[in-house]
Amino acid sequence: MKQVVVKSNERGFTLIELLLVLSIVMVMTSSIIFVATSKLEEVEEKRFFKQFQLDVQRLQSISIGEQKYTYINFKENGSKYTAKSSNVELFEFGMPIGIRLSKDSPLKDIAFHPNGSVKEFGTLLFETKNGLKKVTLYIGKGRMNYE
Repeated sequence: MKQVVVKSNERGFTLIELLLVLSIVMVMTSSIIFVATSKLEEVEEKRFFKQFQLDVQRLQSISIGEQKYTYINFKENGSKYTAKSSNVELFEFGMPIGIRLSKDSPLKDIAFHPNGSVKEFGTLLFETKNGLKKVTLYIGKGRMNYE
């Protein structure tokens, strides 16, 4: 039997090849992180406005059930809101980072009559990372719209 010995001049990758592969991996990773971060912010914003709508409906239900005036007041430059009924604090929530009530908002708080109708109708303006968002409260039984 004859043994065949093959000599190879390949010793691995060169430094330039390694740097090229690493730069490609870094570009792909950074683009994925950028897309994922913006998507998470978008989901957090939608979650907040859905929760805000549920809080307003909850406050309206308390107003009807207890036959009392109820209020949502915004605090700390619009980054937190508190719900009250007859000077008793019902709940308080902080808004996510990057979302707050605008100083230019026509409405600064929400109030419900004991029959459940909104005391003042109008628009709440919220500043977000994606621009201004409007929550409109209509005349009557607390209907609202988010844009």
